[in-house]
Amino acid sequence: MQNQVVRQPFIIKVLDKYTEIWSFEKDSVPLQGIGDVALLSRPLTAFFASRRCPGAAIRAATDWTLALARAKQPVVSGFHSPLEQSVLTLLLQARCPVVAVIARPLVGARLDSAWQTAIAERRMAVVTSHTASRRLTETLAVERNDLAALLATRIVIAHAEPGGSLSLAQLRWRAGGDAVELLSASTG
Repeated sequence: MQNQVVRQPFIIKVLDKYTEIWSFEKDSVPLQGIGDVALLSRPLTAFFASRRCPGAAIRAATDWTLALARAKQPVVSGFHSPLEQSVLTLLLQARCPVVAVIARPLVGARLDSAWQTAIAERRMAVVTSHTASRRLTETLAVERNDLAALLATRIVIAHAEPGGSLSLAQLRWRAGGDAVELLSASTG
């Protein structure tokens, strides 16, 4: 079952005089976000990479990112692992649209200045399913990645460490009917 583009009405409430938080449900998951809500109506490509990646995966991800940036195709991810962060940096520098999924509430979240700029320029959305602050755990990281995959119409993995949580997520997504593309031949 391939994920569908989000096409639901959004409820928007003003957090303060500068920030609007919008909310909606995707497959019964309540979500909140800030930034360009219209990005969620476009086909999103989810990108993932394990914390440790071989050089071949890094090169493949860089080439892949540059191609997506040229095409201005929106990417969704938690942008947490070092390679995911590098991909985000390239996408933001190229002014490519991105959706960042965070595993913490939006209210009170401190966002990087590059994120704030991209949000203000309507090139970025930040989405969460969390309303209570908690320390990032393996479980929250898995939930964050599952949410990014849920929002995507396409899932791409640069490298999944064999036996790691991303490798297990890949199996779970495929079992659920999602196609998962691998950038690195060494991906589990």
